[in-house]
Amino acid sequence: MIRFLRQKKIIFSLCLIFGGCTATSYQYNFSLIEPLNDSMSFEDGEVGFKFSPSQEKIQLLIMNKTDKEIHLVRDEAEYLDHTGKSHRIHYGSDYVQEVRNFTQNGRLSVSSMRIDPNSEVSGYVWINNWPDFCVGEDRHSLASQRIDYLMEPLFPRNRYQGSGEELKDTTFTLILPIDFDGYITHYPFSFRIDDVTS
Repeated sequence: MIRFLRQKKIIFSLCLIFGGCTATSYQYNFSLIEPLNDSMSFEDGEVGFKFSPSQEKIQLLIMNKTDKEIHLVRDEAEYLDHTGKSHRIHYGSDYVQEVRNFTQNGRLSVSSMRIDPNSEVSGYVWINNWPDFCVGEDRHSLASQRIDYLMEPLFPRNRYQGSGEELKDTTFTLILPIDFDGYITHYPFSFRIDDVTS
């Protein structure tokens, strides 16, 4: 036990000498700039959206205000990062399950998500980086921890992942296609990173 405590003390001392082991997390403040709305939400006569972005994902609530079912066309949804690069997304409540669903039957796609009349669904938006690597690999054989480890956050969590401060005042866009009984409307939402602190 004493040897273990000495080892911990040595490691802690080395961390302090070489700049600190603790990875200070970035904190981001966001605003919805298009359509402009102080409450991070949008509604029209048929559908409503509420957003809560974070460094890893965007919490998203979609409300169907109609008396017919609608669908989020997940295969056409996209995230445009601060450089304008387009990324496919996952949307759901469990990242690991969304990755595994992405390769069912050898297809790199996901089905549309049904939203019943006068109801809502809640989930998270993550970057879908699986088309970029491991294509063809059976995701069901991958351990859940391995899939979580390979998750790409929307923005750096700490300095080891990149300079979050440089993202201040940049913008990103989320495009959400909603299928209204065969007619698809693409809803674009632009956000700004108002501040980054560590």
